[in-house]
Amino acid sequence: MTDERQSKSDERISKLSQRFKTHTVGRRPTTARTRERHSFYLDGDLVGRLDRAYREVDHALHPHDVSKSAFLETLMEYGLEHIEEIQALLRAQLDLDNPTS
Repeated sequence: MTDERQSKSDERISKLSQRFKTHTVGRRPTTARTRERHSFYLDGDLVGRLDRAYREVDHALHPHDVSKSAFLETLMEYGLEHIEEIQALLRAQLDLDNPTS
């Protein structure tokens, strides 16, 4: 690929990627946090439970609005603050899945 074609290709990719750096329709971010898009593969039933819990919390806190990202971040932060309990739960699950006797 020539330098000119490479430059045009890089410019096109850069322009296309700009759409992921701002909110759609020019919305301003609602928090000061820097958010990035990440993909996780999660159990479908767990995601369903999260969706239901989010709707319940959002409804309970009405008239205040809670974004789903703020809800999930709060759950994760709480888990990180209680990491020892999480480790114990994981250890118990691993022990049940892999009995050594």
